[in-house]
Amino acid sequence: MTHNDRLPEPRKLSGAVSYGNLVLKRGVIGSLDLYEWWDQSRNGRPDAYRDVTVMLQGEDRQAVVLTWRFARARPVSYGFEPLGISPCGPAVEVLELGFERMELE
Repeated sequence: MTHNDRLPEPRKLSGAVSYGNLVLKRGVIGSLDLYEWWDQSRNGRPDAYRDVTVMLQGEDRQAVVLTWRFARARPVSYGFEPLGISPCGPAVEVLELGFERMELE
């Protein structure tokens, strides 16, 4: 509150924005692209930052209904879901990303 304010209530200002990590999962498809990106990140390569876009499709799988954009994303964790959970289910790899900014469209 400043001396020139007409109302006695204090002003509330936005604080620093913080985000949790983005967790991506997919069935193992025999590709090493996610592992290689994580490997670049854990070895400290400065070019490991990427912008990531996630698009949600509608029920008809024809139109994109929502899009998230994650700026300067970098892998912080890579692994697999425990293989013993479902003996008939697919193997699933998990990539966790830290990022600096999120935008919704």
